[in-house]
Amino acid sequence: MKTILTFGVLLVALLTFGQQELQFTQYYNNPYFFNPAAGGMSKTVNVDLGYRKQWIGIEGAPQSLYATVHSEIRFDKRNKVLNEFNNDGDLIYSTPINSVGINKHVVGGRMMADQVGPFRKTSVMASYAYHLRFTEKAMLSLGVSAGWSNMGIVSNKVVLLDQDDAGYDQFLSRNANQSIFDLNAGIALYGENFQLGVSSTQLLKNDLIIDDVATQTQFGRHWFAYGMYNIALPASDVSIEPHLMAQLIENAPLSFNVGARVHFERRYWVNVGYRIQDAITVGAGLNFAKNLRVGYSYDIAIGKVQRPSNFVHELNLGLTFGSNRNIEKELHNDEIL
Repeated sequence: MKTILTFGVLLVALLTFGQQELQFTQYYNNPYFFNPAAGGMSKTVNVDLGYRKQWIGIEGAPQSLYATVHSEIRFDKRNKVLNEFNNDGDLIYSTPINSVGINKHVVGGRMMADQVGPFRKTSVMASYAYHLRFTEKAMLSLGVSAGWSNMGIVSNKVVLLDQDDAGYDQFLSRNANQSIFDLNAGIALYGENFQLGVSSTQLLKNDLIIDDVATQTQFGRHWFAYGMYNIALPASDVSIEPHLMAQLIENAPLSFNVGARVHFERRYWVNVGYRIQDAITVGAGLNFAKNLRVGYSYDIAIGKVQRPSNFVHELNLGLTFGSNRNIEKELHNDEIL
């Protein structure tokens, strides 16, 4: 029974005083992860995979993994949904710009797995967003996502003082995890070279239940606010993109990120950032192999928390797909002309 009580205290502390949702340094690569209104801004299908490993060298250190996909859809089949993408077949391609001017429907999905020591959380969410023309050069999107989450204990990660703890074995056999239904929502304003967004996750504030006993702890609402603006430098293929993101949950410190990326020909980028009272971040990315892109970031912890390793590694892999070029149609049009 003591073991069960200890796990309960640890889990409640984890959920009450910590960030319950994942925090990624490369939020600027995939804002859709935390805002369902931020998908489908360009007329391409976007797939992202992300992995973050913290506190290198510590057994049971936090590690997070996610996958997202989102795209515009069209109910009128006469109009093409996706733009032709990378028609020239360049190995190092240019990132597509956001599309504006026409209302659109966007659907997407997110899968996530997060583990800290013996505790793990997994979730699957599906989203829908409507993007409407706000001005001639800006769009306003409203999005919502719904899905399933599961919080539980990985039994083979648990180290017991008493290996024959019958109470713990009974606890695992009865209910070592909790499944919940939850909602996320967000809003975004964007143009070809900027985007701003506000979103909230875990809207239902489900109660935490341990061994069929409801606690006074909830899966608290998280609030995210972010922005980025790409500024092209005159007479060059270089642009600078300042960006920021704030993450807030009740009973936890505000997480505030600020930084800037330098883009070269919309094909390569380097980034420097700062998470207030926590870390300095550096990163780089590259588009390659016609439709792949990779981003890597490295966090150097500078906060008050002392760890055997002050370094955090994060990897983002993306795929961008568009419609195929209709060579036959182009040849036919040329013959007519």
